[in-house]
Amino acid sequence: MPTQPPLLRRPGATDRKAWQRASIYGDKRKRGRAGQRDRAQVLAEEPLCRACLELGRTSASTRVDHIKPLSEGGSDERSNKQGLCIPCHDAKSAAERVSNQRGRTADR
Repeated sequence: MPTQPPLLRRPGATDRKAWQRASIYGDKRKRGRAGQRDRAQVLAEEPLCRACLELGRTSASTRVDHIKPLSEGGSDERSNKQGLCIPCHDAKSAAERVSNQRGRTADR
């Protein structure tokens, strides 16, 4: 008599529905319509890039950025979000990646 095949599950996997996304940040990141509403709110409140304004330039905000990244313990609350233009967002993200890589090599 045949037996059932073993369940193929990762060790420590949680029980979740197939449509639920696993959170890699360990927090309740806003997704879907709630996330779209939050992004629209930030861009409406900050139509100009915050980083460019500090440098005396005027650029439209097109990206919503977490001031303190979620990967470093930042929250998904409005107080941790800012509007940035694409060049400023890309530069900030690149700087965060470099600092994260340096932190990992220092741990070894």
